[in-house]
Amino acid sequence: MTQIRHFISTGTLKPGTQLPTVRQLAGFLRINPSTVARALADLEREGFIEGHQGRGTFVTGRPPRESRAARSLERLVGESLERARRLGFTAEEFLAALASSQPAGRASKAVRHRVLLVECNHAELTRYRDELEAELPLQIDRMLVEEFEARVNQDPTFVKAYRVVITTFFHIHEVRRVMPPDAPPSVALLAEASIKTLLRLTELPEGTTVGLVCASAAGGQNLLRSVQSAGLMHITPVLASTDDSWSIDRMLEKTRIVVSSEHAVKQIRGLLPPDVELVVADRRLDRGGIDMLCDLLAQMDEDGQVHA
Repeated sequence: MTQIRHFISTGTLKPGTQLPTVRQLAGFLRINPSTVARALADLEREGFIEGHQGRGTFVTGRPPRESRAARSLERLVGESLERARRLGFTAEEFLAALASSQPAGRASKAVRHRVLLVECNHAELTRYRDELEAELPLQIDRMLVEEFEARVNQDPTFVKAYRVVITTFFHIHEVRRVMPPDAPPSVALLAEASIKTLLRLTELPEGTTVGLVCASAAGGQNLLRSVQSAGLMHITPVLASTDDSWSIDRMLEKTRIVVSSEHAVKQIRGLLPPDVELVVADRRLDRGGIDMLCDLLAQMDEDGQVHA
């Protein structure tokens, strides 16, 4: 809910855009449909989306109250900076004065939370770690999905060393399936390309053949499972991987729409004819997910839990 709200507030999902159905969202992200239904119901109450019987759910044309408040705050900051400049102060001096104006005892050094990041390949583990550590005071340990399952089976208590276990929606079901009952919270972050890719696939005409390209056959199977779980029966997927040139040639004989993982896009881009549409599933963590994680860690601090 937090992350879809962020897409709408930043204009990634524009007014009038039709959202995928509950079944499609739940299947593509591989989460419980009731979770998706509750999130959409809450978003509709907040004014971000509106449902129309028999037509679907759409991004509302009127800006929610929260967005108006955020824009008002931005204007206030901008006006204050401009006044400071007119008085001869730099932006750095303005920010220093603002920081020193905090009530006594409130300022403190940020605590670096130790968390575990679980993903399916080393490239995404590195990229997501760098994104999160650049935004939040985190000390991140990394582990592949299969390594995580084996480690939990060997020693279920090892996860207690972490404040939070972080993964993406593509793997949250695998992580939670093996987590012990007294484990720390597990958080699924949404990659920006996930919903945008799903939106593009849902609007394709009946019978469209779509190429699914990853750097390996295993990655292609993972993307295929998401497409099948979303119930996208109106498209015909064709798998290909950059480590198998024959599969690329076979795919291009059948389709002019290709969905490629970020790891495969450099190799595949030069092989595509000009008339092929390339949808890059870059899977960069979205701002809303990072904000959600920040709020969770802050709430855990307020609850008085001991730092790991």
